[in-house]
Amino acid sequence: MSDQVTIYLIVALNTVCQLMLIWRQQLASKVKWKFCCLAAAFPVLIMLSMRLLIAGGTIHGQVADQSSVEQYLTKGASVLLIAGPWLVTLAAILTKIKNRARSSAQADRKTASDVPPRLP
Repeated sequence: MSDQVTIYLIVALNTVCQLMLIWRQQLASKVKWKFCCLAAAFPVLIMLSMRLLIAGGTIHGQVADQSSVEQYLTKGASVLLIAGPWLVTLAAILTKIKNRARSSAQADRKTASDVPPRLP
């Protein structure tokens, strides 16, 4: 198997794992779909942009032929391929925590308003 196919397979498996983690979060269906689409689109857009840069001749396809700036761009894109879905999963978890805290605070306010005031 060529290196490109292996890299695409690793990125795809990472994305699928992150999609499963996002889907298991207790969020509204619309929010789940938003995060899932974002997690799937992130690596696709990075791969597509790198392919377009190579096809357009902006950067070299072989790492050995790349300048230092091109190598930094390639390394950054490589990190984002793996870290992108992880960051989206983290955002989904933080959204769930924020929603849970918000609903807890609303429940506390409602409980506090149900209690009659104390008379001296």
